[in-house]
Formats: sequence, C-alpha cells, structure tokens
Amino acid sequence: MQALFEQVEQVAAQHGARRVVRLVVEVGEFSNLVPQLFEQAFKAFRQVEPLLQDAHMEIRVLPLLLACPDCGLEFRPPGYEFKCPDCSSLTCRAVQGEELLLRDLELEVDEEKGKGDG
Repeated sequence: MQALFEQVEQVAAQHGARRVVRLVVEVGEFSNLVPQLFEQAFKAFRQVEPLLQDAHMEIRVLPLLLACPDCGLEFRPPGYEFKCPDCSSLTCRAVQGEELLLRDLELEVDEEKGKGDG
C-alpha cells in the first residue's frame, strides 16, 4: 500500500491536486495479493493520508493468462496447470495475472493552477 500511495502522491503533486477522488487498481489473480485485505489496508491508509481522505478505490482482478513460447498460444490455464493445451509444452509463462498496476487516477485540481497558461 505504501508503494501505491507514493505513486499516487507523485502524480498528484505533478498535477497540483488537492485530493484524490478515485483510483483504479488492477490486481493479478496470481499476484499473491488478496483484494479484500488490500481494500482494508486502503481504508486504513485513507484515515492517515489527507490526500486520500475521501478517495474511492476500485479493484479490478486480472485473470492469469499464459503464453506458450513454442506454439504462440495464449490461454487461461485450468487451475494452475502451466501446460499448453495445444502442443503440451511445459515452458509457458505468465503474460498477465501477476501484476499490481495503478490503472486510473481521478484528481481534484485547483482551477487557479490551469489559468494563465494560454
């Protein structure tokens, strides 16, 4: 949560934001992050960080997606079987589902900051 907040804080500072209204976070289902616990951590963090005080966080869970380097197939594995369903290769790698990404950030910005630029 600390790393996410630092990223949010940096973007907010770049835009002269007074507060964060909404953020969208994408969490891979294979990221070892439990969305419900992450949401609870965010709520606790909001209480001590004025920038986030009224912010709403949306969590989008991204499914695990594998790619086979041998035949090029991208597929969702059944369970945690990393075997290619087309060529039976065992060298498949995750191309989605392990990430934690700040996808979208809605900020409240001072209107005065944007005036006088044109």
